[in-house]
Amino acid sequence: MSSAKSAMLIFLLSVGIASCAIAMDMSVVSYDDNHHVTAGPGRRSSVFDAEASLIFESWMVKHGKVYKSVVEKERRLTIFEDNLRFITNRNAENLGYRLGLTRFADLSLHEYGQICHGADPRPPKNHVFMTSSNRYKTSAGDVLPKSVDWRKEGAVTEVKDQGHCRSCWAFSTVGAVEGLNKIVTGELVTLSEQDLINCNKENNGCGGGKVETAYEYIVNNGGLGTNSDYPYKAVNGVCDAGLKENNKNVMIDGYENLPSNDELSLMKAVAHQPVTAVIDSSSREFQLYESGVFDGTCGTNLNHGVVVVGYGTENGRDFWIVRNSWGNTWGEAGYMKMARNIANPRGLCGIAMRAAYPLKNSVSNDIRSMA
Repeated sequence: MSSAKSAMLIFLLSVGIASCAIAMDMSVVSYDDNHHVTAGPGRRSSVFDAEASLIFESWMVKHGKVYKSVVEKERRLTIFEDNLRFITNRNAENLGYRLGLTRFADLSLHEYGQICHGADPRPPKNHVFMTSSNRYKTSAGDVLPKSVDWRKEGAVTEVKDQGHCRSCWAFSTVGAVEGLNKIVTGELVTLSEQDLINCNKENNGCGGGKVETAYEYIVNNGGLGTNSDYPYKAVNGVCDAGLKENNKNVMIDGYENLPSNDELSLMKAVAHQPVTAVIDSSSREFQLYESGVFDGTCGTNLNHGVVVVGYGTENGRDFWIVRNSWGNTWGEAGYMKMARNIANPRGLCGIAMRAAYPLKNSVSNDIRSMA
């Protein structure tokens, strides 16, 4: 009887110690009501896995995720846990930006790249407009606004979502045209990416494409239809020439490339209009970016089209306002603040390497008056 009591006492004592250890460890990884990951010192994997499973279920609900099988769900949970650990560790470094459980948190870095990177890194051969223009080349007498945000000027449509179609090249082109059309005509019109995907045969639709070729198509093929007339389907389709002929399309007169590796020229251009840029978005930090001025790991393997819609400074850190096409649950409601004026002349993620802008009705070179 005595030995039984002793065994029970030892068991209860062991449970008590384990409970205390878990209680002391509960502050390590948590997930608040806004789906932000918070971090602390290291914890036992069993506790982390238990919390990660609960976080995963909550994340699935938020993003409407449904998996075809239990096996697939378990595989996604494993990837999710790995991303969660990465987020926790990086955020614990108190960087100038935060990572979070974006819509891509259940994807490996390879899978993320296959879905999200659709800009061809090579410019077109025999390119008609390949010579860079000096229109926005900076000079000693330039006085540029300290900050620009074309969203505040009403020249940016709502953030769009390319889905599983690798059509960032179309979204970045369309975004710049929408902005310029608003600046010139005073009317903000939501234009059609599907028009480019279906009809711009020199590009590959959901298989990827070149921004330059998209601009040339708009110039030479009757402009762009509106999204209401030609709605986005996120799949390749047959070009509806009759639809384009029967509706009023938005035209541009041409487009130009900015001088390569010149952030000051990019700044001058963005002070006039939204600009298309092809960047490298292949890093894990980019995949899981949530907020702040991003200056994380970034190469110059150009693979993703975005629109630069402004610039500014936050807590002494210069940044670009980059509009993405991954919906409003990625980044800061679909945007990224990307570090500006870095030591590398190519710009962070190569943002100054291959930028272009449309032309319409000979836009004035005078800096527009902005608050």
